[in-house]
Amino acid sequence: ARTPLPVRAMADGIVKGTGDTDVICPGVSFGKFIFIEYNNGLASTYGHLSLVKVQEGQKVSRGEIVGYTGGTGRVTGPHLHVSLYVASGVNMATVPSISCPGKILKQPIAAINAYLDPMYYLPKYVPSP
Repeated sequence: ARTPLPVRAMADGIVKGTGDTDVICPGVSFGKFIFIEYNNGLASTYGHLSLVKVQEGQKVSRGEIVGYTGGTGRVTGPHLHVSLYVASGVNMATVPSISCPGKILKQPIAAINAYLDPMYYLPKYVPSP
C-alpha cells in the first residue's frame, strides 16, 4: 500500500490529545498520534502517523482528514494503528518509558476492558466502483 494516505475522523468529536512519542524516546510506542473522543461515547487513537493535522481541543467532523499514515514509533513498516475504546475508559496520561529509563511518555492510556473491536462499531466498508 502506498503511504502516506489520509486518516479521517470516525465520527464528530473533540481531539483530546496529539503527540509524538519519538521526541521523548525514539522508536517506541505510537510515534505521532491523535486521540479523539467522539460524541457517541466512543474514542479512538491513530498511531504511527507521518503527519498530524489537528490539535488538542479542536472539534472534528466525521470524515474530516485529521492526519496521514506513516511509520513513526515502534514499527516494522508504514501502517495505521487504530484503537477504539469506550470513551470513559481512556485518557491522556503520563507513564514511565520501559525502553528509555528515566523518560516519561505522554499518550492515551486505557483500561484493558475499555478496548473495543472496531468492526462491531464502524459502518461496513464498501469500495468505490
